[in-house]
Amino acid sequence: MNCLTGGNVKNPTRLSKLYVYQKVIIVFTALIIPVYFVNLLMNMMGQSFIKQEYTNSILSKVQFYSNQLDDQISFIRNQQLQAVNDSDLQKLNFLSGTLDVFEEIQLVNRVKERLSTIQNSSEYLLNTGVYMKSFGRTISTQNGINKLPNQEYETISKLYSNSKESSIYYQDGRLFFIESGNNSSVIVYLELSVKKLEKTLDQLVGNYGYSGAFITNEDFSYYVSAKQEDAIVNRIHDNFSKEQNLKNFDSRILKFGDQSYRITYNQISTLGLTLFSYVSQDELTGSLKKFNVWLLIMSIISMAIILVFSFSVKLMIHNPLKELIAAFKTLETDNLDILIRPKNDIEFGYLYRSFDRMIEKLKQSIQQNFEQKLALQHSELKQLQSQIKPHFLYNGFFNIYMMCKAKDYERVATLAQKLGSYYQFVTRSGVDEVPFAMEYRHAMDYVEIQHIRFSNRIQVVANEIPDACKHLMVPRLILQPIIENTFEHAFENERHGGNIHITVTCEKNSLCICVEDDGNKLTDDSLHSLQEKLLHSSHVLEKTGIINVCRRIQLEYGPNSGVFVSRSLHGGLKAEVIIHFNYGGGSDV
Repeated sequence: MNCLTGGNVKNPTRLSKLYVYQKVIIVFTALIIPVYFVNLLMNMMGQSFIKQEYTNSILSKVQFYSNQLDDQISFIRNQQLQAVNDSDLQKLNFLSGTLDVFEEIQLVNRVKERLSTIQNSSEYLLNTGVYMKSFGRTISTQNGINKLPNQEYETISKLYSNSKESSIYYQDGRLFFIESGNNSSVIVYLELSVKKLEKTLDQLVGNYGYSGAFITNEDFSYYVSAKQEDAIVNRIHDNFSKEQNLKNFDSRILKFGDQSYRITYNQISTLGLTLFSYVSQDELTGSLKKFNVWLLIMSIISMAIILVFSFSVKLMIHNPLKELIAAFKTLETDNLDILIRPKNDIEFGYLYRSFDRMIEKLKQSIQQNFEQKLALQHSELKQLQSQIKPHFLYNGFFNIYMMCKAKDYERVATLAQKLGSYYQFVTRSGVDEVPFAMEYRHAMDYVEIQHIRFSNRIQVVANEIPDACKHLMVPRLILQPIIENTFEHAFENERHGGNIHITVTCEKNSLCICVEDDGNKLTDDSLHSLQEKLLHSSHVLEKTGIINVCRRIQLEYGPNSGVFVSRSLHGGLKAEVIIHFNYGGGSDV
């Protein structure tokens, strides 16, 4: 036995306290979770791959459009540079004023043809023109030949005079290439079609809603954009202007507000500009939402499988076990009116049938034990009734005789009535339980008789019983023997008299009757001896009234009920009769 109950026994873990079906569900969940996470990992890897493909696709498109635009502009620029050095243009510029009309017209027409050739060489050109200082005119494909001053020359002259370092100029939504020769006496200018550029940029990101593309210079002083998103452009400028050595092309993520954008750029070397595109990540991964939906569906299905499995295990294993455990708990409350006959021949059928057979045997054993207990209670009650001492009756009649001699007829009537009521209650044999109000009244009758017997030397203070306990059914003769014990042992030979205090309290399902006296005959040894006898009342052979009452109450209401004695605050004995009606064997209202 020592090896089984030694110090090596470990405390039960939380897992061991779980129900069987809970453990099965935990194991099943532990097995299905890795499968779920493998699918989740595959989905994440697939999404990552597709996102990378989208990024590569956007980068390729940006490179393609920027290279195409670079080629177009390179061709146009070459045409412009050739036009600056064109022989007809140079001749017209140098010999203007010395040529005859016919020759001048021929040179002008050839210059116009050259400008038209350049104009028709690219769809990005809106206007091609030339200014010749000595000729005093501008020639353009859009406005023809105009004498100075004119609006077209003023626009070109103003742009050219403000900055001669760059060949590209932007003002009021218009974009120009301006090249000069012969100390600025000849200026060839090309106006690019901003709308055509915007259309090209729109084709770059036209398939996406939250997106855009723009061409800008190094300091972002101007930009051409199909969609006017100044806030995003400024954010891109703030982010990229910090970098000293910007790559020729790259792609990265930029956070802006609640949105994340894929920023892709490529430099256009011919123009000295950079082509930027931005696309919302939600737009890029919009098609991937289907994967997320399927992942959600798979998660829901996995949860549903776990729930269905849990419900099945609970239905097939836990509920039958729970029903069996509930039956055992009901049995612990001494309720034998329970059967759990199996509805069909399931695995738990044998357990159910065995339980029912055990209940039947218990009922038989308890019936036999109850009959023995009932017979014992009757025997105890009869014995208590038989303990009525003859001299108590003789003293009563003697007191009646003496009061008759003294012609105290009123007290004679009272004593006779109390004696009659007392013996009527004591000798009644048909009822084992009575309302507590009747039991209390019988005890008060006994107090009145003893009050007369002791010539008013003993005062009894008894309070009114609470209404809540008047109708409680209690065993007969449980209070009067306690009071009788006080009269006999505390004041039998006491000439100076004494006091007895009787209080009754009733709380919830418990009744407490307290009887205290102020006698001085109770020693500590006798108190301890009485406590031991009451503690083991079922094994004590003594059949005195107080022991008898304690045994009867415990037989009826359990070991927590009975008679409990201690030293009273008044100096004598304090006896408490306590009955707990919720034990299961007694009656209560």
